[in-house]
Amino acid sequence: MKTKHSHQTPASEKVTHAEPKKDSTPPPNVSPEVPAAPATAAAAVDPATEIALLKDQLLRARADFENSRKRLIREKEESLRYANQAVLADLLPLLDHLELGLQAATSATDAASVVTGVKLIQSQFERFLTEHGVTPIEAVGQPFDPNWHEALGQEPAEGKAEGTVLHQRRRGFKLGDRLLRPASVITVAPPPS
Repeated sequence: MKTKHSHQTPASEKVTHAEPKKDSTPPPNVSPEVPAAPATAAAAVDPATEIALLKDQLLRARADFENSRKRLIREKEESLRYANQAVLADLLPLLDHLELGLQAATSATDAASVVTGVKLIQSQFERFLTEHGVTPIEAVGQPFDPNWHEALGQEPAEGKAEGTVLHQRRRGFKLGDRLLRPASVITVAPPPS
């Protein structure tokens, strides 16, 4: 019995139309041992010209650096000069209210209205300080602390511990955790011996 064999080529052996192979031989006028001429004009520059170009670049870089340094110094000085602009602008309404209060005080017939006006200006000023991070130093009844208090003197006081702040002559203030002005205080004197 004869069987028919169909002739099938496995997938790995299938013939495909491939691109023709490129010839790896150099062109006839170029030998493989001789390197080709430089492609860029910069590579063909002689050392003296290259040194001159590098010196020029260095001088330009130095000039740019110097100009940048001067500009930064100028900007820093200007920034410091106008750093308080926002704070001063916030103070102007307080000055306006103080002027209005003085005008009203000259024509007021009773002292109570003048006191009320001054208290309003004081509360506005205290709010301004709080908004800008300035807080008063609490001194009365506290133990004397040379970091926050300035002692003006001592007075005897029965029933109070020695060194406790008895009176405050002038309020102290701090900005955040930094001292702006110490509180001027009178402390309790030690008991007589």
